[in-house]
Amino acid sequence: MVMNSRQRAVLTALCPSTRWEVSMASHSTFRAGGVVEAMAEPADSGQLAAVVRWLHREGVAWRAIGGGSNILVASRYHEGVFIRLRGSVRDLCPEPVSAGGRQGSQVTVEAGCSLAAFVSWCAGRGLTGLEFMAGIPGSVGGAIRMNAGAFAHAIGEALHSVTCLSAQGEFREMARDEIAFAYRSTRLPGEPGERWLICRGVFVLQQADQQELTARCRDIVACRREKQPAGVGSAGSFFKNPEGDFAGRLIEQAGLKGLSRGKAMVSPKHANFIVNTGGAEPEDIIALMQEVRERVFTHSGVLLEPEVHIL
Repeated sequence: MVMNSRQRAVLTALCPSTRWEVSMASHSTFRAGGVVEAMAEPADSGQLAAVVRWLHREGVAWRAIGGGSNILVASRYHEGVFIRLRGSVRDLCPEPVSAGGRQGSQVTVEAGCSLAAFVSWCAGRGLTGLEFMAGIPGSVGGAIRMNAGAFAHAIGEALHSVTCLSAQGEFREMARDEIAFAYRSTRLPGEPGERWLICRGVFVLQQADQQELTARCRDIVACRREKQPAGVGSAGSFFKNPEGDFAGRLIEQAGLKGLSRGKAMVSPKHANFIVNTGGAEPEDIIALMQEVRERVFTHSGVLLEPEVHIL
């Protein structure tokens, strides 16, 4: 249900940075998407808790979004509130720890911090454990929420704990052993019945040679640029890899590279990328996704599962 004038006034008072009728084409790496009723960017944890508590009490739909790198707002108008968190590598202050008999650091990072900036910051300080994620867009919180990863590694491996906010506006710190990690999935205690918003993560990273780490990150980014489409909107890998196989291989074997619907296309460079060639509508992307799934299933018997969250 669309918020009434009273609710709009209260939300603006609670979070003055709230914007209304926001096009997600400007806040998504897909460069496509419908309009969300409101986007709130709380200035601090107190403001965030007040906003979430009020939204829950009022029964207003809400969800947290990160860097917009793994979502597609498919509806023309999305009722409710998207909450974007803030964070910067400028706020990071590593604390020395001993991990597995080796020297390292414990680093607390806000969920809204850019993932790419955080990985680069770690490499620049000789902290190893996350360089496999170099060049992946999005936010740290979004990466934790989906247990993002690459090269047979995932972000959950380096995570020590997270601080989350409940729908009732209460903060709770959760240790890694309370969290259930799976392939492109993170389940926090009590979910799906309980709702949690990830606010920050604590990582334990080991010390390594700074120059070697920086060079490794540079090589990984170069490899991504060589194999993945550039200069077009996309949400990264569109489908999850089925167990023991690769979605891109199955899509390519089905002869679907270059397949288009409207301005959406299966990338000729990497088959597991659906790209916006310029002006694609959400329905173009959805129609192409459905056709890819159907034709891959017909060809190989495998039903691909989207990695992208479709709202």
